[in-house]
Amino acid sequence: MRQWGWRAYLVFGAALTFVYYLIPPDLARLAVWPVFGFSSTAAILIGIRRYRPDRPLAWYLFAVGQVLSVLGGTLYALRIRLHPDASTIFPSFVDFFSLAFYPLLIIGLMLLIRGRSPGRDTASLIDATIISTGLALLAWVFLIGPQVRDPALNTLQRVVSAAYPLADVLVLAVVARLAVGTGHRPRAWWILMISVLGLLAADVAFGLLQPAGAWKRDGPVDLGWIAFSIGWGAAALHPSMATLSQPAPARTVLPRSRLVLITGVSLIAPAVLGAQSARGRPLEVAVIAGGSVVLFLLALARMSGLAGEVALQHERKRAMQSVLRMTEAERSRLAAELHDGPVQQLTALLYGLELARHHVRRGSPEAAGELLAGLEDKATEEISELRRMMTQLRPPVLDELGLVTALRNQGQSFQSASGVQCAVNTELELELGPEMETVLYRVAQESLTNVGKHAKASRVDISLGAVDGHVRLQIRDDGIGFDPGKARALVSEGHFGLLNMRERVEMAGGKLLVDSSPGNGTTIAVEMARRIAAR
Repeated sequence: MRQWGWRAYLVFGAALTFVYYLIPPDLARLAVWPVFGFSSTAAILIGIRRYRPDRPLAWYLFAVGQVLSVLGGTLYALRIRLHPDASTIFPSFVDFFSLAFYPLLIIGLMLLIRGRSPGRDTASLIDATIISTGLALLAWVFLIGPQVRDPALNTLQRVVSAAYPLADVLVLAVVARLAVGTGHRPRAWWILMISVLGLLAADVAFGLLQPAGAWKRDGPVDLGWIAFSIGWGAAALHPSMATLSQPAPARTVLPRSRLVLITGVSLIAPAVLGAQSARGRPLEVAVIAGGSVVLFLLALARMSGLAGEVALQHERKRAMQSVLRMTEAERSRLAAELHDGPVQQLTALLYGLELARHHVRRGSPEAAGELLAGLEDKATEEISELRRMMTQLRPPVLDELGLVTALRNQGQSFQSASGVQCAVNTELELELGPEMETVLYRVAQESLTNVGKHAKASRVDISLGAVDGHVRLQIRDDGIGFDPGKARALVSEGHFGLLNMRERVEMAGGKLLVDSSPGNGTTIAVEMARRIAAR
């Protein structure tokens, strides 16, 4: 039933559109047009109740926006029906309903974007700004500029006339950010994109046709607004609407399609200049020059980010090679320890057991007992050694007590051994996957080791919590600090502590940040997408 709800609503919208164009225009505007908006509002409310999205406020704003939009259109049609000369009265209270719709749509889309990209996604923000800046230049030259310069309009009329295309530009900027940003793209996402493009296309067509007197009510332009209302309701009824605000990891690769789009948008300014010159129209030199400068600076910032990403990838590759070498060395060390320790001792135990059996056969139980007692002590020592090696691989305290208790015990042990006050602040219940627990525990362990050896601190604070689907571990000390820019030199000197922590975190899909300066202590922060332990 849930899979058919959105399809049934699309069929309903198509049938209603047929009726809209079949009956007389005045009746269509008064009787059918309100059904588009109010049915879309009802569909959004049903979708919120049925699928429980993470950001319900965004969808409630969409619903209120649909109501305001349909009220604006219906009241305008009613005024024209009762007072045919009312179309010459501009602006009017109807424009309040029509314009109030846009801020609600923009805020709702921004809430979805915030949920999909809870962290910083500078690359997507720059890409969206490039796209919206280029198209805003078109909007100014062909839509906003003529309204502002129209001598037949007074100041208020010019402001309200320009407000509509300006609102479209803001909607376009937010939609571009939603399109190029991170996050899943289920069917509901595609329905939203198509419907909002219908809205923008209808608004642009209206802005071009209406000043020339070529626009008429109930014409083809209305299809864009109808597609927006029906599409938004269908998206809300689709089961995937609940995933539209769920976070997703950021993409580090620039897709070829986006590169082509950004390149095309960057050429809008000279294209507009050439088109206006060929048409013999006044040239918007200041606007086009300003737009070109903004696009150039944005493209430069994007290139700088890409260059930094390439350098970071190179550094990660080099660090990964170092980690692989260290991992191979660690495996060789463990193999040598197993061979020289437990394997040799177990072999000796076998010989000892054979000798004890020989004593028993010869009727010397006292000698066999003494030998077995010695073998028991050796077996106990080897068990302790094997437990030590197991602890290096996966601390058993995590399985026995959990990460929260393990961190508290670790802090108490560190305080007792070093004399440095250690405060641990964690959430009472925090269930995480085994891999994540091990990574966080090892980072805290290595950080405390560094504090004890190098920081000369009097206090260490450890905090662990979960916010917005992410787990954050922070270790802060009040020691002497260091210059993070010299961390690479430490690696060349054989100090791999920070490098090991960073690579361990990044291989688990997280981020490690180091904030320190001489004399101001050090803060190690780890942020990872939360993964719940499987039951």
